[in-house]
Amino acid sequence: MKENFKEEKDIIETTEVKKVSDDQLSELIKIGKKQLFYQKVATSCIAGMLLVMIIAVAVLIPRVSTTLTHINTVATKAETSLENVNTMTTSVSNSAGNFDKLLNDNSEKLTSSIKSISEIDFEGLNKAITDLQSAVGPLAKLFGKSN
Repeated sequence: MKENFKEEKDIIETTEVKKVSDDQLSELIKIGKKQLFYQKVATSCIAGMLLVMIIAVAVLIPRVSTTLTHINTVATKAETSLENVNTMTTSVSNSAGNFDKLLNDNSEKLTSSIKSISEIDFEGLNKAITDLQSAVGPLAKLFGKSN
């Protein structure tokens, strides 16, 4: 009997070990399935983000290219305008130098002309005109023209 009891005990222990082993295996299978599900979710999210990035790049590259072309055009026009401004500045500087030279070359003549104009006796000139009118007036009447 002792042997029977021992055999039954071994059978019970083996069954319990099998139950524990089966329970553990089923638990491991559940955990594995959950991990697989979450891996699929993570992979789908990464694929979605990659798709969004590809679409964004496909949309942005033509716009960036167009913008860079416009910037290049504006920079070229600005460079041309700066060259024109430099040419104008040089021209204005040369004109100012020529004007200074003209003034320096003719300053004596201008000074003497202004001095001559200032020395004119306008009162004497006015008196001479009045005297001339007095002398010519009777002659004009004589020839039939009145003033």
